[in-house]
Formats: sequence, C-alpha cells, structure tokens
Amino acid sequence: MSGKQLGTLVYGLGHLRRAPDLAALRAARSPDELARLAIIPAARNLGISAAFLPMELQPEVTAAVLACRVLDAYEDLVERPSAGGAVLAAVAYLNGMTDAPPPPPPAVAIRDSEAVDLVLAERIRDVRALLAALPVAGRQRVGQMLFDVARVMAHNVGSPLPRAVYGRGVLGRVVLYVCRLISEDTACDDADSSELAECLGVIAQLANDLRDCELALYGVGDREELTRAAMVRLLAPALGGFALLARIGARTPSRGARMAMAHMTITTTAFLATAVGARAAYPRQLQLCAAVLAAQSPRRWAAMLDRVRRSTDAAICKVLDGSPAVLADPVLVARSEPGLAALIVGTTFDFVESLPDEPLTGELPVVQVRRMMFADHLAFGAVEWLRPRDADGLAALATQFQLAAIDADTPGART
Repeated sequence: MSGKQLGTLVYGLGHLRRAPDLAALRAARSPDELARLAIIPAARNLGISAAFLPMELQPEVTAAVLACRVLDAYEDLVERPSAGGAVLAAVAYLNGMTDAPPPPPPAVAIRDSEAVDLVLAERIRDVRALLAALPVAGRQRVGQMLFDVARVMAHNVGSPLPRAVYGRGVLGRVVLYVCRLISEDTACDDADSSELAECLGVIAQLANDLRDCELALYGVGDREELTRAAMVRLLAPALGGFALLARIGARTPSRGARMAMAHMTITTTAFLATAVGARAAYPRQLQLCAAVLAAQSPRRWAAMLDRVRRSTDAAICKVLDGSPAVLADPVLVARSEPGLAALIVGTTFDFVESLPDEPLTGELPVVQVRRMMFADHLAFGAVEWLRPRDADGLAALATQFQLAAIDADTPGART
C-alpha cells in the first residue's frame, strides 16, 4: 500500500462515522476536491474499501460511485412520476449524450445520505467532469453500467419492482461492473457470474433497506418487522453470493482489490448479523485487519469466507426459526455447482437427504423439522430467481428438482 493510499485510508476511517460536512462539499473548488471530500460520506464502508484498490483504478471507481449517487438523488428526491424521466436525463448528461444538465431535485433531504446525494446532484457538472477525465475504456465501462442502472431505476419509478428484482438490476449491476474491473479478463463475463453478482447486489440492497428503515417498501409497521422481512429474503442470494466470492477471490490478481472485496464482505455481513442480534464474524475493531489478512493467500481467503458464512448462517437461522444451535447443522454450506439454480437445488436436497428414510412413527426431532423447513424455504424461494421468469423457466426448475430427486434416490450417486 502506497503512502497516498494509507493517507486516504486514515482520512476515511477518521470521517467514517461523522455527519457529512455539506458546506465543505458545496465549497469544493474542483471536481477532484469534491471527489476526495465526498467519497466517504457518499459511500461509507465502500469508500474505505476503495482506498485498498490499485491507484490506477481509484479514479474510475470513485467517479462511478459518485455518479450512482447522483442517479439515486434523482430517483428518490424528485416527485413521481417525473423521477423516471429525471433519472434518464441525468444519465444522459453524465455520459456526455446531452449538454444541458437536468435541474437539481427540489426535495428537502431527510437522511444524511440523501443530503449528500442532493449536493452531488447540484454539482452534477463536476461528477460529469470526473467521468470525462477517465480513459476511454473506463468511460465506456462506467457509462454502460450507469445506463443499465438508470433504466432499472426509471422502470421502478413507473412500475415498482419487487425489492429482489430491483436489487439485481441496480446494485447487482454495480457488483458485476466491479467484478469485471478487478478480476482477470473474462472471469465474470459469463451468464453464471452475472447471476451470482446479482445475488451480492440483493444482499447489499437488503442491507441498505435495513439501514434506511424502508418500512413502506416492505409493507411493514416497525423496525422488527422490517428486519424479519429483509432477512427471510437472504438465504438464496447468500448461497450465490458466497459462491461468487469463493470463485473470484482466486481470480483477482491485485492484493489491494482482494482487500477491498474482503472488507465489503466483512462489514456488510456484520451489519446484517448485528441487526438480528447475531454475532458478527469479526468485531468492529478487527474488521480492517481481517480484510488485510484475507487477501494474503487463498487459504486465508477461504478461512475468512468460512467465518463470514457461519456468521450469516447464524443470522438467517435466528430469524427463520429462532434456533441458536446452527453451527452443527449449517445452511450455507460451500458448494461449487455452476449456476444459482443448481446451488439452490443442491442445497435443498442436502437437507432432504439428511431426513430419516424409515416411516414416521411419531413427531420428528426438532433438528429434522428445521431441515424440512429450510428445504421448503429454498425450494419455494427458487421461483423468485427463475430465468426466464415464465412457464418455461418454471418447467426447467421443476426438471432440475426432478433430476436431483432421481439422483438422490440412487445409492452412492450424491455425496
């Protein structure tokens, strides 16, 4: 890590939990100064993680993050139905397709994050300048990502999407952009990786919704109901997210990029675990050190993922059945099947195969009831991830379950 990176990291840690200095953001004298001042209040832990990235990638990632926050401002702070058009106008300006920026959102921000977004929208010219200063390849990568994200945002304004679908299309697309940027060439270009990246996007979206207390989006009345509504949606995307992290950890040549991924993984899952009263994989004071260590070797990366997986597993189990005894019967077992559907089906039948074969003569033990419950939860939850999401997709999923059941009935066929 260079001295400049270390200085950025120290500055970020010092400002991570402070209220944003909006006056300083408005007074920034150049796009670069705005970027330096805005990255932590706009991105929080993501801004800390960005400090680990190789120096040549930091301007691009910073510009991409701030541009996404501008789109957020137009989506959230412009009244409907005008917000959809405002988002599309903003992305057209940011990508250099139009010369006149849309007017800033007229709304008054309520949360600190909205206040930062509003300032960035007011300074959209500076954010566009940051994008324009990137090399051609960087402008193209970020521009395509912003356009894809803006289309989903605009669609959501006109016809609200389920939160999982929205998370896949917005933050899932951002995750895919990052994976392609930091991994080896073509490592994340296949459809399988795109779907797994969407899983990480859904996890991040669930964490954001919990952090922002989005009661109305989930149709709930209080924080406790919101926490449960979000956490019950976590199981299937957690399977896919951990599969992608296991895969891409070995295909990311930059140690700094691996540190960045590890830090985001550790901090996001820690937030979700503590939201339900479960233990985080690492205490807050050790999270940064844990991210640095995880990037040192494949063995340490795998050890970090295993520890984080167990913490997430405990959080999910605590919400779904209230059982503290989760480690002896884990849900999020590491698997390597290609494709999310295969991961879901395989995990479902791991639970099914562990049920007793003999006829029932009384009530099942509690541990067996838990296995049946998780198998049912996964099987029904798979429908939300259908590709395509129609009768053909449902038939394909049914075929996968049927083939897995036949395979499971063959002695010695599955391990």
